Parts: sequence; structure tokens; C-alpha cells
Amino acid sequence: MTPLDASVIVPSHRGADRLRTLLPALAAQDHDGPWEVVVVLDGVVDDSPAVLESYAVRAPLRVVTLPEQGGVANALNAGYDAARGRVLIRCDDDLLPPPHMVRRHVELHAGRDDLGVIGPTRDRFDDTPYARAYGRPANARLLRTAYERGPQERWVGWAAHNSLTRATWERVGGFDPAFTYSEDAELGARLHEAGIELVIDRELELAHTAPATSLAERAGRAYVSGSARTVLERTHPRTVTPPPSDHSAWGRAVAGTARLAGSRKRATQLGALGDRALRVLPSGIGGRVAALVVEAAGRAGHRAGADNLAEERWTYDRRPVSETTATGTSTTSAAATTPQHAKGDDHGHDRDGRRDPLDP
Repeated sequence: MTPLDASVIVPSHRGADRLRTLLPALAAQDHDGPWEVVVVLDGVVDDSPAVLESYAVRAPLRVVTLPEQGGVANALNAGYDAARGRVLIRCDDDLLPPPHMVRRHVELHAGRDDLGVIGPTRDRFDDTPYARAYGRPANARLLRTAYERGPQERWVGWAAHNSLTRATWERVGGFDPAFTYSEDAELGARLHEAGIELVIDRELELAHTAPATSLAERAGRAYVSGSARTVLERTHPRTVTPPPSDHSAWGRAVAGTARLAGSRKRATQLGALGDRALRVLPSGIGGRVAALVVEAAGRAGHRAGADNLAEERWTYDRRPVSETTATGTSTTSAAATTPQHAKGDDHGHDRDGRRDPLDP
């Protein structure tokens, strides 16, 4: 069978609302060659099947339905294995691709099987104290850092939107199911270590429609990201090194605050206190407070290690399954937001935008 030009792989869990936004954008792609969309439903707990059925005649759509939730890595592997395209494009269900996305990926991979393409994500925020003080400035710093990274660090950006060819996928292998978190960065590290050239393309910067909406949510993610980093350090010691010690006044403040965030729950609670402060503080001061909380939560998670990740099976919005009901609705209030894949905003930023790769 002649392969298609490209497959867009979309992992989804509890994603009906997000798919309603994504699918029209995929239906509007302007690539004129053969391509497909492969949506992987990681367990069915909402009306995602009906949403997908309504777009079956508007987009070159195929659906892979897993009988129960097995995690992001398993869902991605199922989608990549089912895909028939030469170029394999990951596009998470909370992204908004422009019409040229598929065409641009295909163009960049023309005649090459030694390339990985990264499309950064730009967060869209409602106008809230968190967004003004930290969310928007932090995402702007993240994007600036992404475009400035040299070849040795670009693997860090292998996340929610990227592409490689089928030949590269088969050479390097798929997502490691042992990683319940940071499965994307782990694959990025393997691509880098295999000598695959990674490029970051400005034309493939996509809008991310569901970033963290509060400091409480953001701090909880930072804690988990810090925990996951320890697994990456053990698995890829040549590529992922421990964050450097910081003995500055800021570093001491982060270390001291980290002692207050000794668990994911406590990190989230600390973020909730910060949210209350953001309502009354000027944005400049509030941004420093938020940066302190996020970095401290990441430091605390890194110090705790990854045992807490092994104890829980994580949902797509990086909350433990134990905090969701059978229908996927959160039973906690501190971090109750629209479910999403955690992506760029999982990695923290210090007070002036300098950051160590993967430093939460």
C-alpha cells in the first residue's frame, strides 16, 4: 500500500469539548496530498465518539478506541502504530492548528528521514490575575527560550506538537509506557541521543487553548514535573543532568519555600494561597510571588523523587485518577479545570526568564 503523505495523531481522554474546537481546524487544512487524522480515544467517558462521527465526512478521519484508559504513552503508541502516513505529526486535542500545519510538516521532511520538527505552543489565557501576573509573561519567556535553544537542548521542547517520519519512529522506538509523566521529553532525549536533527519552526507555533488557569494548578504540575525529572536523569544521565545549585538570595528563597511544598497536595495548597495574594498584589510583585511558588514546587518534587508518580495513574491533566470520578469529573476544587495535556507550562521559569532545561 502506498503510504499517505502524513498522519496527524491526536490522543484524547475526556476531550469532547476540545475536539469540537480542534476538528474544524483540521478539516480546514490546505495540504493537497493524501493525509489522515488518527484520533485515539483513551477510554470512552464522554460524548467524544459522537463528536468524531459528526466530522467523519468533513476530515480524513480514523478513530482508534481503547477499551479503557491506559495513559498518554499507550494512547500515543496506539495512534502511531495505526497511522499510515510517512510523516507522523503529533497534535494534542487542546491545540489550534493553522491551515498550513500539515503542509508545512510534509515540506520540512521532504527527502529526509533524519529530522524531528518541533512546533512550540502559545498559551491562550482569559484575563485573570494569574494570567496577568505570571501565565502570559511566563509563556512569552518560554517561547523566547524555545527559539533560542541550541541543538544540544532542543529535545526539551519535544512535547504536544511535533513530527518525525515513520522511518525515524521505527528506528528510535515509540513512547516508553514506563513513563507515566514526561513521556514526550523522554522520547525527545532518545531522538537527540540517536543523532536525529531537531529543529524548531516558527511557522508551526500553535495556540494552546487550555493552559493552567491558576497558580494552584500550576504549582501542582510543577511538583509532578520535578518528580518526573528524576526519572529522566536516571534514564538519560548524559543528556539530563540535575539542576545546578543556586546559592543566591533567590535560590535560598526557593529552597526555603520548597520546604512548605513537600507533596503535590501541599504544593497545590501553597499555590492556592498565592492565588489569593495575586488578587491584591500589583502584577509585577505578583509575578515574582508566582515564580517563587512554581520554582519551589518543582524543587520539592525533584527532592521527593518519582516514587509518588509510580503510586498513581495520572490523568491527561496530570492529576491522579484517584481524584476523578468514574465519569472523569474532578472531585477536588483546588485544581479543578478543563482537562488537558500538560505541556509547555509544566516547566517553570525563574524571576527573570533564565531557566535550566527541564527545571521545574
